[in-house]
Amino acid sequence: MYQKTADEIMALDPELAILPVGSVEQHGPHLPVMTDWAIASELGRRVAEQMNAFLLPALPISTCREQMGKKGSVWMEPVTFYQMMTDIILSLKTQGFKKVGILQCHGGIFIMTPIVRDLNAKYNPELMVANVDPCTFWPILYQEGIIETNTELHAGEVETSQMLAVAPESVHLERAIDFVPEVPRPYLSYGSIFRASPSGVWGEPSKASAEKGERVFARSAELAVA
Repeated sequence: MYQKTADEIMALDPELAILPVGSVEQHGPHLPVMTDWAIASELGRRVAEQMNAFLLPALPISTCREQMGKKGSVWMEPVTFYQMMTDIILSLKTQGFKKVGILQCHGGIFIMTPIVRDLNAKYNPELMVANVDPCTFWPILYQEGIIETNTELHAGEVETSQMLAVAPESVHLERAIDFVPEVPRPYLSYGSIFRASPSGVWGEPSKASAEKGERVFARSAELAVA
């Protein structure tokens, strides 16, 4: 909806705004650094269409210091992200939006929960802010047979499939390396992902396909709307 004029948006008068959030960061040897942003853009489009919501352009930069170690990953400090998100959402409130749906398409934004809790504590019920993390859908996708693996955390079957669906020219599947670290996800609280995975991959991208990617997007949009 951000391609419409202000008068057209006024005529539609949506009460819900969708704010997708991505990241510019390393995604192994086979995916581009725009991966999270590209996924956020596509999922945001689908969700906004289904909910007749005002769609903002996906934010490309967030917090991803855990991806440090190779050139191309770009982040801001959590306190900066906190203030930026607060400013954006309150600007929507000032214009009359009553609901904001965040699509967190990068798992490393650990400050997102305090942002959402603080805004709702201060402004709900005049403004309701909800955060949807599509990573939480991956176990459902696995249970429903849409994906084959339950090892995904970063640049694995799910994200690679999604990129094959929306930007296949940017995917180098011949370079893909399957790697599942022996350490759990909280290990990322102690430093770079490269300590756990030499390739920067956490999952099995060899199982990816464009068909799976389309099914992942379709089902993830349904779950996000719900």
